[in-house]
Amino acid sequence: MKELIFSLLSLVILSGQTKAQECMGITFKTGMQFEMTTFNTKDKPTGKISYNVNDVHKEGGSTIMDMTAQFEDEKGKQRPPYTVRYTCTGDELVADLSGMMQSMQSNMKDMELKMKMNKLIYPSRLSVGQKLGDGQIEAELSTNGNTMSTMMMTMGNRKVEGTASITTPAGTFDTYKVTSDMDMENRVFGMPIRSSMQVVSYRSNNQILDVKSETYRKGKLIGYTLLTKAN
Repeated sequence: MKELIFSLLSLVILSGQTKAQECMGITFKTGMQFEMTTFNTKDKPTGKISYNVNDVHKEGGSTIMDMTAQFEDEKGKQRPPYTVRYTCTGDELVADLSGMMQSMQSNMKDMELKMKMNKLIYPSRLSVGQKLGDGQIEAELSTNGNTMSTMMMTMGNRKVEGTASITTPAGTFDTYKVTSDMDMENRVFGMPIRSSMQVVSYRSNNQILDVKSETYRKGKLIGYTLLTKAN
């Protein structure tokens, strides 16, 4: 579950052409690589997520970027890779996380995955005091037409509370501090399992991924991620 959460937060963005494209001040280019490292509360690494940009192309007036993400735990064991698609319209950056859900399905034979909601949007520019729209992801697993389980994650009460200079192994970044409430609900055979957390993300206007993201439960830090590599 923690890996899923951090993968979602790391959440947090090239055409077969090698020429870089710009959208919302962000560079999109095939071959770009990023790495997010997860840590526990004692600052010990617990895993990393490696991102490779496979394709950048135009669709209408939007720039589309497809990435492959690979999670690896602290012992070097890898999970199945999954894809993440970002659409940059010029006004908004929209994250499509359905590939992550499909990677979870790969271990469930004879199960069909249906995305019912998949929305995580970032505006072109952040400013202190700004309120952001809710993000929501909802997926349903079924077999032979019967729903077996559903998963929903909602990122609500999103707002920009301040600015901060954050230094990571990838460099020093001027960021905006974005807070949000994350509610998750898993229903297995109709029985709900709920959890709530608070997320503090530090985003730079010219970076695809969060520079840093902290996860809290009942006000207590339970882990965080850092952008440790970016080319």
